[in-house]
Amino acid sequence: MTAELYGRPIDEALARLGSLGQAVSVQSATVTDGPDAGARRIRLDNGVLAVEVLPDRGLDIAQVRAAGIPLAWISGAGFPPLSTGDADGRGWMRAFGGGLLTTCGLLTYGPPGEDGGEQHPMHGRYSSLRASITRTEATAQEVVVEGVVRETTVFGPDLELRRRIVLPVGEPRLRVEDVVVNRGSRPVEPMVLYHLNLGWPLVDEGTVVRSPATAVVPRDAQAKAGVESWQTFPALADEYPEQVFTHGLPADRSVAVEVAAPSGLAVRIAFDTAQLPGLIQWRVAEPGHYVLGIEPATAPTILGRADARARGLLRPLAPGEERMLGVEVAVTLP
Repeated sequence: MTAELYGRPIDEALARLGSLGQAVSVQSATVTDGPDAGARRIRLDNGVLAVEVLPDRGLDIAQVRAAGIPLAWISGAGFPPLSTGDADGRGWMRAFGGGLLTTCGLLTYGPPGEDGGEQHPMHGRYSSLRASITRTEATAQEVVVEGVVRETTVFGPDLELRRRIVLPVGEPRLRVEDVVVNRGSRPVEPMVLYHLNLGWPLVDEGTVVRSPATAVVPRDAQAKAGVESWQTFPALADEYPEQVFTHGLPADRSVAVEVAAPSGLAVRIAFDTAQLPGLIQWRVAEPGHYVLGIEPATAPTILGRADARARGLLRPLAPGEERMLGVEVAVTLP
């Protein structure tokens, strides 16, 4: 299918523009007020999607609008700086802004815990890391931002994540392409989870989740109470404790999860189970926390690094070795 821009084939649209920036753009800015004052922002627009990227949160993604419709859930915490120290392991929750993508890792995700004598905070330290931007560009084919994020410690693991976020011009989709590199002198076992957070109006009573899961397992008693209805998002309630489900996936396949609202608005999240064999579903249906999380991961657990090690789910990365990861998000407009 030929890509279009505002109803015209791309080449015809270009002939009608005074400059490319009339229709598509990439712009860098700095926040000047509020809890994340001083933080960098990069805004991408491909003529269909408007995407806000967070360089000071590892090139994660805040809000995404498709033809003006917001897709992501944004928490009241916003996106303030997150300390790498985090004394009690739960500082991540105090600065969890949601957004379309919050990356968890690069050494753990799940609850805070200990592995091999090292303390790991909730969902790892990735959200506290600042990216070095290597490229921002808008062309007639794509709008792109690229950067490097490094998680390292003296005498310890040294991991680098090279991220590329791509928006094809005129198409309601984006790709996050990551390469994890072991820059250290010893093997390291990375853990990465893509915490994709969807909100209203996509997430509403009756929104359906279509998953390639071969089995769906509740994390705890709260989740067990809703496991029979994991496919259908519930109505807003005064109290609706979070529910977390682990989806068993077929091995070594390209798969997709579709989230479809009654209105016809839908999002399709695609990934490869050879890279990301785990899938976690998270949902809450309370005022202020009306959110659905779809979370592809490098291991099928949400219980932390020690659990992944005990179950033999950690994959070592040799010094100098690279591992490709990534997800694609495509939108269907009503």
